[in-house]
Amino acid sequence: MHETSDISDEYSSPGPGNEVDFKEIIQGYLKHWRWILLSVTVMLILGYVYAKTRVPQYKIDIAILIKDKESNSDKDILQQLDVFSSGKIIDNEIQILKTSTLMEKVVESLDLQNTYIVNRSFSKTILYKNIPFKVHVLQPNNQVNKQEWFIQAINDKEVVFNGKKIAYNKPVQTDAGLIVITPTGIKSNEKIQVIFGSVSGIAQSYINRLTITPASKQATVLFISMEDENAQRGMDLLTKLVDEYNQISVDDKNRTTANTLTFIEGRLTAVASDLNHVEERVQDYKSSNQITDITAQSAIFLANVQSNDAQITKIDLELGVLNILENYLHEVSIDQMKLPAMQGVDDPSLLGLVHQLSEAQIKKESLLRTVPQTNPIVNSINDQIKALKQTIVQTIQNVRAGLLDNKKQLVRQNNKFNGIIKNVPSKERGLIDVMRDRDIKNNLFTFLLQKREETAMALASTVSDSKTIDKAKSSGMYFKPAKSAIYIAFFALGLLIPISVLYLGKIFDSTIKKRADIERNTHVPIIAEISYSSDLNPLITIERPRSMVSEQIRALRTNLQFILPEQEHKVILFTSNISGEGKSFVALNLAASLASTGKKVIVLELDLRKPRFNTMLGLASSSGLSNYLIGQLDYKETIQIDATQKNLHLITSGTIPPNPAELLLNGRIEVLIKALRKEYDYIIMDAPPVGLLTDAHILSTYAEATLFIIRYNYTYKEQIQLIENLRRKKVFRNLNIVFNSVDKSKKGYGYGYGYGYGYYEDENKSKRLFSKR
Repeated sequence: MHETSDISDEYSSPGPGNEVDFKEIIQGYLKHWRWILLSVTVMLILGYVYAKTRVPQYKIDIAILIKDKESNSDKDILQQLDVFSSGKIIDNEIQILKTSTLMEKVVESLDLQNTYIVNRSFSKTILYKNIPFKVHVLQPNNQVNKQEWFIQAINDKEVVFNGKKIAYNKPVQTDAGLIVITPTGIKSNEKIQVIFGSVSGIAQSYINRLTITPASKQATVLFISMEDENAQRGMDLLTKLVDEYNQISVDDKNRTTANTLTFIEGRLTAVASDLNHVEERVQDYKSSNQITDITAQSAIFLANVQSNDAQITKIDLELGVLNILENYLHEVSIDQMKLPAMQGVDDPSLLGLVHQLSEAQIKKESLLRTVPQTNPIVNSINDQIKALKQTIVQTIQNVRAGLLDNKKQLVRQNNKFNGIIKNVPSKERGLIDVMRDRDIKNNLFTFLLQKREETAMALASTVSDSKTIDKAKSSGMYFKPAKSAIYIAFFALGLLIPISVLYLGKIFDSTIKKRADIERNTHVPIIAEISYSSDLNPLITIERPRSMVSEQIRALRTNLQFILPEQEHKVILFTSNISGEGKSFVALNLAASLASTGKKVIVLELDLRKPRFNTMLGLASSSGLSNYLIGQLDYKETIQIDATQKNLHLITSGTIPPNPAELLLNGRIEVLIKALRKEYDYIIMDAPPVGLLTDAHILSTYAEATLFIIRYNYTYKEQIQLIENLRRKKVFRNLNIVFNSVDKSKKGYGYGYGYGYGYYEDENKSKRLFSKR
């Protein structure tokens, strides 16, 4: 078979539609130069007004240094337990600086909940420290944030708030709620606009303005900057923010020290009471037994006993601390409790583990201010805490075993001393007992006093882990709005808006409207043009043989002789790009027209997915091509004859199969075509759209000619490229185009008999409606 004769094979380059005619494009826009000029003028005026009404923005900067972790090797046990300086993760510190809790403290401290504005001509001025009065909303109502509020001082005692006179320092019920206005001592008679805000809302707005960046990846210097309408307010806010951040750091480090101090104070009270009681016993014993001194031998013994008892007391103290620590580790709600003080514990490994646990818990608490409990970093710290607890419990058991062993040895020595005591006179022995108890309590009391002083000194000397290295400052010149940039932007908008509107109009008008739209995008020839018809009958060539559509179908029938001049039995394939382009309508009417000339014609409905012939033509049988392809029926059993045209035979698609593409490849369709070639002059195959399915590609091997249907005001221009690609790849033989449903006057969408494909019909319809709008 030969290719389309109208197009030579020398065309291997893209169609003319791919060439961009810049001159045509520019002329198309220049036709609307008046609208473009008007748009530019209006936008420049709006730009001028916008620049005048914008509140100037000032940039404020501050720099802080996050200190490195200090060595604790030279500090005593108490200081090692207290985390005076911790290693910092810079990203975490940045998030802490941006927390709502921290910023809300700053807003409340500086009283920034309300904004005071003075409107002067086209400009606005934000008041800060030069406010003549402050407005405090005691009980707001639901209108407080929904309208503008204006206030103006009229004398030293009264102001006018939204038209209502209000005295200073007296709560008054207004439309904004219960408010009280306090003077600041600054004199001003200007009308001031007040914008009421909540602490949380204002804090979040300032957080959004903050920009915090480290000096480098290795450095611990943070540069904090923000934009604000009032330079002084911005400097005060950043300074206060850093102060509150430092205070949080100090508070975190003081918690453990304060907990230790509380423990020591409680123990001091109890030991002081015991010591007083023992002193009274010594005094009573000496008085009742008239003892003034003891022998030198008793003095030496007493010294030995005191030393021994002091060691036992220290062991008991350490055992008590170990019990407290062990109970603490077994508490379910341990995360909400603080580590107990480790007074008197000398084991360095245990102290080191407790120190690590303290650091891990403080680090977790710091992270939870910025991240949720389920964060992987928090889970990692939880695992570390769990491992530390297990190790500490094992270490406690080892330390306790050693202490108990030492205590047993000391007890054995005490038993030995008790044997010696029997040789001491009974009065002296009684005195030694009471004095030994007194000395024990006295030593313990002195020890606790010393530790209390150390803890108090540590608490008083705590400093923050960061310091300000560059105070908050502003350049004094606002950097926003940049007027030149505003004018350029509005000038560009003035050009862009009309050009965009014109361009979008062209973009949305993307359907084929004329023959030239097809010819400039493909070299495939147009074999016929079919006019739009509102007739509901699908076989219009039979029902209305004198209509324009019937004449155009006859012209298409005549043109077939030029593209298929030699074949005796002609197989013609009908396809289209998408559904709804009138493929079945043209195929049926061409078949009816050919049958009217005495030719024997058969139409195969090869759309096995969405059969329509039975509905369109009122056919009763449901058996068809799919039943033949699966071997259920002989093809002759599926042929139906049109009642109005005896030479027109039909084979409908039949029962909808689950695998239509596979059925077309099983070989039976080829057998069918060979059999039909012997019986019919024309075989017309109505195939599914080539843009949606592969069925047409499969059937193209049996057709001598392919008619591609394009529908006026329905097919998109970019879809023509598919036809051109099919021509270049030579997928179809004798590929030609039928331009269908042409209606230049009414720009109609189709025939009106309700035929539609259904694969993507709704989607295409919505696209067309949107494009038309």
